[in-house]
Amino acid sequence: MALTPPSTPPSPSSPTINNNLSDIFSDSSPTSPTTADPSDIPRLRSTHSTAGYRAGISASKQRSLQPGFDEGYSLGAVFGLRVGYILGALEGLCAAHSQESVDRKGLGQLVKEAREHLAIEKIFGREWWGEDGIWRYQVQGKGEEVTFRDVVDAHPLVRSWVERVDQEMKVAGVKVGRFEGREWEEGRMDKEAGLG
Repeated sequence: MALTPPSTPPSPSSPTINNNLSDIFSDSSPTSPTTADPSDIPRLRSTHSTAGYRAGISASKQRSLQPGFDEGYSLGAVFGLRVGYILGALEGLCAAHSQESVDRKGLGQLVKEAREHLAIEKIFGREWWGEDGIWRYQVQGKGEEVTFRDVVDAHPLVRSWVERVDQEMKVAGVKVGRFEGREWEEGRMDKEAGLG
């Protein structure tokens, strides 16, 4: 049995230290917090990171969702009023002509078409609106400011149906207007007295 000498003898520049403090400062020690020691630092880092992310999302929602909702709600209300006027005027013409026994074929079909063309899905379709909620059609405001009414009146579907309603009103001889205050009372009184 032959003895083999050690491959490299210990050098004087790297003495072997046999004290218990050597593994505290050594990275390769199994008790080092970065390798094997279960530490709270990664868990705390993850917890704080998640909490910070949630706080940022929450603050962001408050700053952008509510104003976006408020603006969208207001714009939707103006669209609703305008589309309601169009449908109401067409339905009124249709009902008036059916009571007068006037043969105006096509008014019922026109109401049906208007309902289809002015449905919410069509009004707010991607054809007319960008991903950011900004309209893709030309809008001219009065002066420097564009109002929701300007946006609604410039919408191609709304604009074409308003023109169609105006045509139908002219054909039927209907004058668009409203009674206010005394005019309304006088109109009602004239009818009751048999003068109107």
